[in-house]
Amino acid sequence: MNRPLLLAALLTLTGASAQAARLEITVQGMTQPQGHVVVAVYDQAAVWLKGKPLKATRIAVSAEGSVTHVFDDLPEDAEVALTAFHDTNGNGRLDTNPMGMPVEPYGFSNDAMGQFGPPKFEAARIKVTGTVKATLSLH
Repeated sequence: MNRPLLLAALLTLTGASAQAARLEITVQGMTQPQGHVVVAVYDQAAVWLKGKPLKATRIAVSAEGSVTHVFDDLPEDAEVALTAFHDTNGNGRLDTNPMGMPVEPYGFSNDAMGQFGPPKFEAARIKVTGTVKATLSLH
């Protein structure tokens, strides 16, 4: 293979692998101006809600209403599902009652709801290509 052709091939491969997607998520439904909103992004059904997320963040809440966060450098054409909760007391976890039901506001992408538990990954899945804006509502 001649050098110019090899260089062109390498540049094409490098450019294709350097693409990244961006997800701008707005979490709405905070009714108290304290604590943090914890958001996790999962890219595999096998680890959904029980394994390590692809990305996660804590956003300080200073007012009622909504907060926005941008996740950069997601894999292009990724299929991800998000979960969020308002950690109103700042203990770093979603508090539940003795029956295991959440007592702090929580939600999932696509406003997915489960029956007798959290929704399936597929119900909350969104495709991230380029820049995507999404809204997640807490209940």
